Amino acid sequence: MHSGWNLLVGTLLADLPAWWTTTLSVIKVVIGFSLIIIVHELGHFLAAKWVGIRVDRFAIGFLYRLVGWRRGEGLTFGERPEYTAAELAEKGYGETDYCLKALPLGGYVKMLGQEDIQLNEETGEITLSDDPRSFTSKPVGSRMLVVSSGVLFNLIFAIAAFMCVYMMGKRAMEPRIGLVAAGTPAALAGVRSGDLVLEVNGKKIDTYRDLLIGQMLAEEGRVRLRIERDGTVLPQELELHLEESGLPLHLASGLSPFTSATFNADPERLPGVRAGDRITHVAGHPVANAADVLNRFQRFLADDARPAVELTIEQRDKQNPQQTTIKTLQVPVYIEPLPTLIEGSREAVGDSKHVLGLCPRLTVEEALPGQAGQQAGLKHGDVVAQWDTVRNPLFSEIVESIHANANHPIPIVLLRDGQPLELTITPKRPFKLFRQELPKVGVAFGHESGTPVIADVAPDSPASHLNIPRGAQITAIDVQPTASWFDVLRILQSAAGQTVLVQYRSGHVQAEGELHVPSSIVNELQLPPLAQVRSVNGRATTHVGSRTVRLPDPNALRALLAEHAGETVTVEIQRSPDVPTVEKLDFAVAADTSNANPWQMLIGMTLPALPLEPATQLIRTNNPLKAAQLGLRETGLTLMEIYQVLKSIGRSFSQGKTGTAEHVAGPVGIIAGALDRAKAGFPELLFFLAFLSVNLAVLNFLPFPVVDGGLMVFLIIEKLRGKPLSIKAHMIATAVGLATIVLVFLLVTFKDITRILS
Repeated sequence: MHSGWNLLVGTLLADLPAWWTTTLSVIKVVIGFSLIIIVHELGHFLAAKWVGIRVDRFAIGFLYRLVGWRRGEGLTFGERPEYTAAELAEKGYGETDYCLKALPLGGYVKMLGQEDIQLNEETGEITLSDDPRSFTSKPVGSRMLVVSSGVLFNLIFAIAAFMCVYMMGKRAMEPRIGLVAAGTPAALAGVRSGDLVLEVNGKKIDTYRDLLIGQMLAEEGRVRLRIERDGTVLPQELELHLEESGLPLHLASGLSPFTSATFNADPERLPGVRAGDRITHVAGHPVANAADVLNRFQRFLADDARPAVELTIEQRDKQNPQQTTIKTLQVPVYIEPLPTLIEGSREAVGDSKHVLGLCPRLTVEEALPGQAGQQAGLKHGDVVAQWDTVRNPLFSEIVESIHANANHPIPIVLLRDGQPLELTITPKRPFKLFRQELPKVGVAFGHESGTPVIADVAPDSPASHLNIPRGAQITAIDVQPTASWFDVLRILQSAAGQTVLVQYRSGHVQAEGELHVPSSIVNELQLPPLAQVRSVNGRATTHVGSRTVRLPDPNALRALLAEHAGETVTVEIQRSPDVPTVEKLDFAVAADTSNANPWQMLIGMTLPALPLEPATQLIRTNNPLKAAQLGLRETGLTLMEIYQVLKSIGRSFSQGKTGTAEHVAGPVGIIAGALDRAKAGFPELLFFLAFLSVNLAVLNFLPFPVVDGGLMVFLIIEKLRGKPLSIKAHMIATAVGLATIVLVFLLVTFKDITRILS
């Protein structure tokens, strides 16, 4: 008994710090949210007092009145009567009850005339209070001031909060460019990795977020960047031309933030490596940042693609940071064919990933936490040998099985470290309130890089003439043994334009067949592995079905070359991504376009995910004027950001899409985000509250009934007409607006809960 009690007490004491941290975070968030709303109501209150409107109550919180104070009456507890003006004068009490209520989330101001509707029982006429100090008795200009003051105070609070954040100090990503995606507007404009962006469209910027917002505000998608490169400011601005692509800006432009070579989390697939460790060498070559890591990895692949690459890791002792340990790891390289199908279903595109028609088996790339795949025991690297009754299944066959077996266990066989493992997996439907979702298992699939077993052969492909059965293993090509897909690729790439003898084993049967390996622009022009084609006869884009594809995408190159069957075209070649020189070469496209497919470029190779630390800078000032300037600027940028989001949502709904709205958070999502910020430290929480305060200001001033913006619209109409709208019109609009807001509130809350449950 005593030992059990001691164990319980010991457990509680051990968990106390975590509980205490969470409790403190909740308290901070509650106070912060209440403060934002109280500031908003304080604006209404002070403006109402200033223009002479009688304020009956200034309340912090809702529901039951706990305690309050009124001039003349003093401190009181519990509910108090609603005094009339005559009773207040008779008792010598002040007009305003300042009180704290049971639910301290926000607050409200009750002004005379806002809720004082009088009904004449004989005539049925509805009138408002005619007291000269009521809200409705004041001039339109005075009422406009009262209505808009809440929004104004929220913006003032945001400026002050941002100011405090910058005086305490906040880390932010510096506006330095990391990787630049090939063929994107940034790459075409000449932006390079390591460039420091000083200005966007003539305006100085300090953070990477400023760069993103500058792109959002660019007129007609034209973004001018003032660049500092290697310590020297370029004499000419670089101009990006952003096109409407439906992608987020950081993907559409091709820019990404500069990232160091230091891990900011424990990498799951690198045993013994911890957050804070740093990559110093890739394949024996020194690296200083993530771009260097990628470039050196690409060079490694170009020189001699192998199943593993050597990473050198520097580890610092946590107790003694001056003491370091050097660790060398052989990190696996993964083969990932690119889809040869541009349009079609997700399943069809997934099945189109192959090597000249030879489809490698699927592997488990990732089993998402808490999902069916992880619960079943699937792990990264598992080879899918059988799914239900299908051996060596294709992606489409796995998806079909998942959709047909909601909440029903599916037997599967995996190969883990070469040994078969029998498991069962049960697809689950994600929770949705108003529609039924397709079942999922929460597994991302990749392709096998090891044993070259054929899952299937794509129809109408070079390998389709082999008649090689599913599940067969390629044992040799032209008498050269093939122990892995790396061997298969190496031999096929060296035999481009020739016919090779493929030997394979299916069960106990040995067989062979001839495979004609197509020629392509890669081997005919002897392009190095990292070469990129920039244009074909001056063109860089074309249409494949309803999609626009752009070079250097291999599928864009295939489509552009196919348009010139039997012709000689001029292609612009960039032999290496880090060498900007472009040369022009002639290429003869075969009459049957047999050499139009650059199939060598459709074989991707990747490293495991490396969680590396973005490059940040500490923004802090001891000068209050400078901090105020930063706060004002941050508030303006946030306003612009919210405007662009609302604009995107409106455009999405007008086009019948809801993708942007899917990312809008409701109360549950906002609270969850605030708790995360609270745990990250007070400056992060204060920054988030300032951001929310600007959001409240914008949303509260939308021209919608019930909120301040709707009331402002009514006042503008009253000013133009010379008289107010009828009380009946006010009541109908208010009822519709209130019902709509309640509906939206419920929908976003359910969406937040759905997101958590899913």
